[in-house]
Amino acid sequence: MKGVMRISVLAALFVAVAAGSASSAGQGVLRVKPETVKFGVKPVGSSTFKGATIRNVSPGTVNLLVTITRSPDDFGFVIPPTTCPVFAPAPLAPGETCEAVMRFSPSEFFAGLDQLAQLQAQATDPTTGAVLDTVLIDFTGRGK
Repeated sequence: MKGVMRISVLAALFVAVAAGSASSAGQGVLRVKPETVKFGVKPVGSSTFKGATIRNVSPGTVNLLVTITRSPDDFGFVIPPTTCPVFAPAPLAPGETCEAVMRFSPSEFFAGLDQLAQLQAQATDPTTGAVLDTVLIDFTGRGK
């Protein structure tokens, strides 16, 4: 009985490891470059715009929506030049890309502090609405 129990536990572990490998990063339908957008150190009172490219790497069209999940006062989500859908999901064809752009305008209040803003890009099935992939894009910066 102990031998059967050991084999069952080992089989369960093998299945769990195999399932975890199949759903690891890199298996989704969205690719983001860069995953972290670094503004670096910028003078207080300046404004800098930077973004990330989001690509549909799936064989089918997905609906995409980009939302703000974290945005300190010194960051702003900029429309335009953002070309990704931000008010309602919109189709993103296979191989198609869009740009998610943030503005960093350091203030005296936050000067010297590392700051983090974050956007979320979510791809859904156009027919069922099921979530296919969700990725987070970090934006970092510091005022001086």
